[in-house]
Amino acid sequence: MATILVLALSLIMVLTGCGSSNKGGTSGSTDEKLNVMLYSSLKDTQLAALKEKFTAKYPHVNMDYYTAGTGNVMTKLATEQQAGGISADLIWVGDPTNYINFKADDLLYPYDSPAAKEIPDKFKDPDRMYISGRLIMLGFVYNTNMLTAEEAPKTWDDLLKPEFKDYVGMTDPTSAGTTFNTVAGLVQHPNYGWDYFRALKENGVKLENGSSGVVNKVGAGEYKVAIGVDYIARSVKAQGSPVDFIYPADNIPVIESPIAIIKNTKNLEAAKLLYDFIISEEGQQILLEEYTFPINPNMALEDAIPVTEAEAKMLPVDNQKLAEDKVQILETFDSIFK
Repeated sequence: MATILVLALSLIMVLTGCGSSNKGGTSGSTDEKLNVMLYSSLKDTQLAALKEKFTAKYPHVNMDYYTAGTGNVMTKLATEQQAGGISADLIWVGDPTNYINFKADDLLYPYDSPAAKEIPDKFKDPDRMYISGRLIMLGFVYNTNMLTAEEAPKTWDDLLKPEFKDYVGMTDPTSAGTTFNTVAGLVQHPNYGWDYFRALKENGVKLENGSSGVVNKVGAGEYKVAIGVDYIARSVKAQGSPVDFIYPADNIPVIESPIAIIKNTKNLEAAKLLYDFIISEEGQQILLEEYTFPINPNMALEDAIPVTEAEAKMLPVDNQKLAEDKVQILETFDSIFK
């Protein structure tokens, strides 16, 4: 799997200079139908809700989207480039290290959105090549029929307890950028490193191909607990599944999920409209309703840890080093688990 990702990433690096050279977008007339395509790792329900509200506000824009895990989105980008050009106008995935590579290879269009004035600079690329569109936090999703809140894990080391042997799941980091970022942060941390993942493997941790899938399997009782995404757990819980979510007592994975416009888009005007809409309070409210942390500091997610508290307890990650070490990290992970 890691070898496939290497090829995909290598292909993406040659995107600059390819495709259309039209930077001017389409006509500004609202009488003309515009098109915009978003590639994203968000859930389909989130993207469908955004599409509904966006097209209601801008009926002259036809929005489409492709949703899959971050690894699959990256592979699709590479495959399309091999075939002659990318169909996406914007990219919105859960692994911020991808955007470091995108920027380094001149793939992105710089855009200082007027809708971003309320968003802190720490969530913006200094050159405005991308901006965080949401925050994702990972923690422990547990089955409430199998564990009480007191019995559920509270720390990363709790996952190594004998009572959880063969009943812990996690998403394969090859397919999910949020899990990759979590794995890499733990690998970088002096208290964990690769020995921690060898211990997880020894305790019978199993891999799933998809962030939603592993949470659903907790609800089905296949796992007592899983390393899972906060908004997915909240969404599944709201649907009646017997799951709940606990943030780690410390070293909480807090992951920025950036959005960016592809430099060679043929639909620049529509791409800017969608970019603005996503980070506006109107767009962020849609994410809130889908149990997702907004990037706007004036908005808060009910029953979720405050962003300031999460930042104080967050798992430190060196994203620049992560971008450089991505292939090696995935290969080492595969050598332990596969």
